[in-house]
Amino acid sequence: MSGHNDTEETERRHLHAYTPRHRIPNIQSYRQEKEQRRAKANEEETHIAEPSAQEQENESRPGQQERSDEHNDDQEDKIQGESGIEGLSKEDKAKAQEVTEDTSQALTGSQDAKESRKTMQKRKDERAQREVTDPVTHLPVVIHDMTANDFKDIPKNESPVGSDHRTITGVGGASKSTTSLQDEAYEQQGSHSNMEKLFPPPNFDVARAELIRLYQRAFTVGLGLIIVALTFLLVLERSFTVSEYVSRSMPHRRVSGILASTFVIVGIGLGLGFLIVIGVRQWVENKVREIWETELWEAERQQSKKFEGTKASESPQWLNALLASIWPLINPDLFTSLADILEDVMQASLPKLVRMVSVDDIGQGSESIRVLGIRWLPTGAAAQSVDTRGHLQQGAKNSDRAVPGEGEVEDTAKEDENNKDSQKEGEQESEDFAEGMEAEEGDFVNIEVAFAYRSRSSSKRFRDKVKNAHIYMALYLPGNIKLPIWAELRGVVGTARMRLQLTPDPPFVALATLTFLGQPKVDVSCMPLTRKGINILDLPVISNFVQSSIDAAVAEYVAPKSKTVNLKDMLVGDDIKSDTNARGIIVVRIIRGYDFKQGDSGLGPLKDGSADPYVSVGWAKFGKPVFSTRVIQSDMEPQWGETGYIMVTPEELNVDERLRVQLWDSDRTTADDDLGRIEIDLRKLMRDPATNGRMQNYANGFTALSKDEKMPGKLEWSVGYFPKVPILDSQIEQQKVDTSIRNVDQLKRKVDEQSERKLREAKHDESREISQQKAEDLKERADEMICNAPPPNEYPSGVFSIQIHQITGLEYEKINKYQASKDEEENDEAEQGDDLPSSYCTIIVNHQKLFKTRTKPKNSKPFFNAGTERFIRDWRTTDVLVAVRDSRVHEVDALLGVVSLPLNHLYAHSSQTSAIYPLAGGIGFGRIRISTIFRSVKAQLPRNLLGWDYGTLVINSNVTSADDLPHHFQNMHIKFRSSLTSGKMHATGEGTWKPHRSDSIHLAVRKRYASPLVLEFRSHAHISDKTRAFSVLWLQEIADDEELDMTIPVWKGDLERAENNYIEECGERLGSIKMKLKFAPGLSGYHVKYSSKDAALQDVMEVLDASGDHEQMEDKDVGSSSSSSESDDEGSKDKLGDDGKRGPIGELKDYKNHRHQLHRRNRGLMQWKGPRTLEWMVNRGERTFNRAQGLFEHKGRESGVETEV
Repeated sequence: MSGHNDTEETERRHLHAYTPRHRIPNIQSYRQEKEQRRAKANEEETHIAEPSAQEQENESRPGQQERSDEHNDDQEDKIQGESGIEGLSKEDKAKAQEVTEDTSQALTGSQDAKESRKTMQKRKDERAQREVTDPVTHLPVVIHDMTANDFKDIPKNESPVGSDHRTITGVGGASKSTTSLQDEAYEQQGSHSNMEKLFPPPNFDVARAELIRLYQRAFTVGLGLIIVALTFLLVLERSFTVSEYVSRSMPHRRVSGILASTFVIVGIGLGLGFLIVIGVRQWVENKVREIWETELWEAERQQSKKFEGTKASESPQWLNALLASIWPLINPDLFTSLADILEDVMQASLPKLVRMVSVDDIGQGSESIRVLGIRWLPTGAAAQSVDTRGHLQQGAKNSDRAVPGEGEVEDTAKEDENNKDSQKEGEQESEDFAEGMEAEEGDFVNIEVAFAYRSRSSSKRFRDKVKNAHIYMALYLPGNIKLPIWAELRGVVGTARMRLQLTPDPPFVALATLTFLGQPKVDVSCMPLTRKGINILDLPVISNFVQSSIDAAVAEYVAPKSKTVNLKDMLVGDDIKSDTNARGIIVVRIIRGYDFKQGDSGLGPLKDGSADPYVSVGWAKFGKPVFSTRVIQSDMEPQWGETGYIMVTPEELNVDERLRVQLWDSDRTTADDDLGRIEIDLRKLMRDPATNGRMQNYANGFTALSKDEKMPGKLEWSVGYFPKVPILDSQIEQQKVDTSIRNVDQLKRKVDEQSERKLREAKHDESREISQQKAEDLKERADEMICNAPPPNEYPSGVFSIQIHQITGLEYEKINKYQASKDEEENDEAEQGDDLPSSYCTIIVNHQKLFKTRTKPKNSKPFFNAGTERFIRDWRTTDVLVAVRDSRVHEVDALLGVVSLPLNHLYAHSSQTSAIYPLAGGIGFGRIRISTIFRSVKAQLPRNLLGWDYGTLVINSNVTSADDLPHHFQNMHIKFRSSLTSGKMHATGEGTWKPHRSDSIHLAVRKRYASPLVLEFRSHAHISDKTRAFSVLWLQEIADDEELDMTIPVWKGDLERAENNYIEECGERLGSIKMKLKFAPGLSGYHVKYSSKDAALQDVMEVLDASGDHEQMEDKDVGSSSSSSESDDEGSKDKLGDDGKRGPIGELKDYKNHRHQLHRRNRGLMQWKGPRTLEWMVNRGERTFNRAQGLFEHKGRESGVETEV
């Protein structure tokens, strides 16, 4: 795979986790969309609502007003009726026309023209009739939202399955009476007779003509054969003189010989005639049967074509009967994803009165959904893409539907040449694909389905309501007050369209696109399950909240929106990704900027103008930056030297994104100033040989927000696109899917043979289909082999994808013995309850908190199906932690458990994993299901760029001076500084420096690739030490876990510029020093002091402590480390005696030494709510104070922790 193969990506989105681009829908967004629908409907029907000039003239003439009003009302009703019944069947049209006619008569008789228009305008607002682009056929279609009046047309439900003798099974079916069996036999015979009517009689005119031609042909053939036979006998008699031979053999009986010869010839003739007659009879019989059967099936085919040409739908009675039988048997767990979506919408739309909401259970009941009609649709324009303006793109580029995850590049050189001038003028821009409107590839079918659901019982008894579809949810009010709610589904009516992509492999369906034609009408009835207290659902706020949440969830799939799912994976039960969503990465290195606009103006001779510049990298249309450099204060020639990695996904390719590099001036209290931007087309970046698979240097000038306006200054930077690595021979050799394949060529040959065999029975030329099938099979086969082989060591960098599916058996650890014994008496495991945790998960990669899921309230089996993808520099050294926490009110979120996933062990034998891991190290129990996959990219980074961002720099003692360092500097002490901590070494008088109390210095480091190690040579002074010289070592130049002997130059010059800018010459060089240092990746005890200022860092430290990676993590004195002798002495005082006894002082010391572990598990003082609330208040106060301190600091545009909400 190359970058060219990725540029034409327009992949259809499948079921995916919520991302910053695809937010969780909420009620507020649904209401805005609903208003937009009504506004669009009003715009399209303005000519109906606005009074015409003739009406205004009639209103001014009272004598003619009544007659003109009647005429206008008739015209309005005619238009309204025609638009309202568009796309209905004949019967439905007749009913709709009757209703429209009755309504118009009532309006004409009782209202004037203005009132009539207002009434119809209100009716139009409810239906919101509008024209949209159908995501299935890509053609315009007029749709409208369902209303409560549509429930009246839903047919009544039939008797439930098993309620009468016709559908009863089991023991009841064996005790049927004779009368019942006779009735069923009569009904079955009638059904069979009606089924035979589906095969109509043949066309008798055609059959008669065929039979006439057949008999004529038979008579002609038979008579001709007889003539031929007689002619043959005459020739035989003349040629062989049979009569003369018989006469010579019977000389005394000449007459008898003649008679004998005559009998012989006649006998042969009769025998031949008999055979001819039998043959002709059998041939006629076979031909008559063939003609009759051919005409019989042709008549059925012609009748099917006749119905196919109409808009009538097929009868779905057989399907409804099947659904009614199997509906009560369906496992309710299959609807877990629906409950999860509804809970997410409600959680994102909570009113202030409600703290959180949980959907604990969803049941389909015993009453099945009904299919009102099924109709096949023509293919339409589904093979063409639709742009954001709703226009079909003729000859548009191939979509990714041909091979999901792959793409085909087109030769756009001519197109680029033709559009070169127009692009310069800005008159022509590339059109974006509308979401879900990409061109379909291969064979597919389109289907339209009308569906409805209607609850059977209107009884108020809870026993009867359980038989209907229902949702059991709970609202949690302040004070942890739980309000259980029972929501009953009383009715649903709507119309949907589906497009099914066909495949030659079972289950013969790959991708499916679903859309609703208008907002389906859903009627829900809610009631509380509390016997005492007020019925809060009588208040319209809560009732409307539940109803609006369902409408908001359904509105995400109303045309022109759609949902694409992979039915093949769903039907075979495979929910594990075989490939990453990202198609590659863009590597951007920001070098330096100069001559740009000043961000802060000067004050004449008092202060020169300057700027605090930093650079952000992101997408032009998305807007949110993905990478940001550090802020260099008061510098007009900054040199950053930082590298960022941006993943490219189909979401960017579908909308023709542009990479944006933007220069900012950081301000402490006001919004940052835009100093200019640089944009480059993403597809051009991926397609250009100069940037495809390699880095290209640029020195671009800046532009303003308006493309025509230029900004001063230039930016030196480099960029390159690196696609994913295709399958390698080394991976094929290690895979165990097919051991007969040992290299890529063998894989391609085998896939080609299999693909051609699959489509060998195609009814038409499938040359393009075969090529597409080969590409699909090769992609699928290659992905399978890649997943079953470890990642290649020659490409350690790549895209890491992790998915959190579900947690089972989640519960608290029972600390109280009374509560534990009480729970043991309950045999059944509760899935919901007040004593269950409200869990959420966080994903930590290389000790950085990157992703947080949504919270699942009070559930022992929370279903998340959430995940993220990130670029990792080296999979062999990457450590992943998944932490599960309990969301609490006025308490610190407790850690329920941790799962550690070191990738070097995880991917020892395969690049894809899916397993269930136990939660450990927290206050809870449970098992979490996690799946991961890693795909390498072609970016082969140098070893020094494969490290972690967090770590500890270890500087060994015996720092020595080189021969060229002046002598008076050898008597100064050296101060070592990192981005977080500092340490000191003192001179020994022999050109060496050592720390006072330890053998080495440990410096905590964060943002290692954007920070240096600074050494200051300082002399003693009365007030403060003065820096006489300095050295700067940028930590991006050293590799992880390697003890290096470094020779670092010593400079005299501008220290502030040297430590902020990545430059080679820092002033006057005085000499150099030698030292041994090592960068240990990851957080350590030296970061504990600074974790209190960062909530995310503090959470990671707690997770590390729980996972056991740092069991002896303590708050040490940074800048130095205790010697082994000192630690041994301190530890000996805390040891127990040989008899195991300890006094009160020893008990207090033991508690002090282990308080962190005890408090993390809610033991010790933290087993009571009061101390936990006090701890939360203290932490909140500290974070508020730190936040106030940071208000006046310069900050870049960091992406932060990714969330679903």
